[in-house]
Amino acid sequence: MKKVLFSLVALVAISSADQLVKLNVSGMMCPACVKNVKGSLNDVKGVKETTVYLKEGKAEVKAAEGTKAEEMCDAVKKAGYGCSVAK
Repeated sequence: MKKVLFSLVALVAISSADQLVKLNVSGMMCPACVKNVKGSLNDVKGVKETTVYLKEGKAEVKAAEGTKAEEMCDAVKKAGYGCSVAK
């Protein structure tokens, strides 16, 4: 039982080291754009989960602590879209 509890505590500690980054993304016109942006963000080292909102022109990225938002925006820009870190 102690071993299981310790494992759960370790998992919670690892999960809490994540950060949520919000990005403003411009130039998305259709679901294919969403797929491209999501794929570009998921290719950034440290990114764990990405949600992209077409109508709102936003993306929320769950990433490991220390993953730089600027690197995420650079990936989106390389894919042909505008990007800025939401304040």
